[in-house]
Amino acid sequence: MAKYKTEFKVKVVKEYLEGNVSYKDLAKKYSIPDKHIVRTWVNAYESQGYEGLKVSRKNNNYSLDLKLNVVDLYLTGEMSYQSLANELKISNPSMIARWVKEFRDEGIEGLKPKKRGRPLNMPNTDKNKDLKNKHNKTKKELSELEKLRKENYYLQMEVEILKKKIQFSQMTETEIDEYLRSLDH
Repeated sequence: MAKYKTEFKVKVVKEYLEGNVSYKDLAKKYSIPDKHIVRTWVNAYESQGYEGLKVSRKNNNYSLDLKLNVVDLYLTGEMSYQSLANELKISNPSMIARWVKEFRDEGIEGLKPKKRGRPLNMPNTDKNKDLKNKHNKTKKELSELEKLRKENYYLQMEVEILKKKIQFSQMTETEIDEYLRSLDH
């Protein structure tokens, strides 16, 4: 998706809010590829004001606990991607969708920070060859291990969700909102 300047986003949002113009018409008028982009801008502006439309140049690092709580709220059907993004001041609701997908695919491990960049290559010495041979496993052993890891992730996921459900069931809606806001800071 193309990056748009904040002033342009504000112009489009204000035009939507001031008139009887649809998301689709605005997208067509300004050559924006999808009406959902305009809708996302309007939602961000309505929930966060001007700050919600600013182009963020920094990568926000969200804690594992926050991601787990957001995924849990979504999976229990309490809130949509957009309402969660509005509530937690996350400018991109699709980030929450990605967290949910990673959680479904990999469990808690999917929400943990991942190493970035190119992996370092180990020099090819006799010592390293011996280590590789020692740790080589058959395909059958590896697939069994992977199966057990996946099962373990799902069990961890269930335990964490049950813990959060118990915790949230004993809290009022105001306490839940305050808790979620405290995780964001």
